[in-house]
Amino acid sequence: YEEDDKIYIEIISDNAGIIIGKRGKTLEALQLLVNVIVTKDLPRAKRVILDIENYRDKRRDTLKDLAIKIADKVKKTGKPQLLEPMNPFERRVIHMTLQNDPDVDTKSEGIGNLKKIKIFPRKRRRKR
Repeated sequence: YEEDDKIYIEIISDNAGIIIGKRGKTLEALQLLVNVIVTKDLPRAKRVILDIENYRDKRRDTLKDLAIKIADKVKKTGKPQLLEPMNPFERRVIHMTLQNDPDVDTKSEGIGNLKKIKIFPRKRRRKR
């Protein structure tokens, strides 16, 4: 289906695990290849999003739970936590999940496509 500037393609396969790969890396690589091929001939083409067995929704839910769990740890310990390297989709989920939390803040760190996210205590303004 199409939505705004994206085309969503749901892959149906008996080998979903192989297509998804570890933490979605194979699926991300396939998506990148498809987008490179499409934009080669059509520079203004819509972005193609690949999914299989609702992997992206499941991953989004897992990442939201992780963000909340780590944020709770940061609140209890007062110490920042650094998450594993993540792709842009995954980082966006973490940032969006915690953006309205008054006690923690997030920041991407690193170079390239895979970056780590630091979740750290938000500095409070002192009342005068």
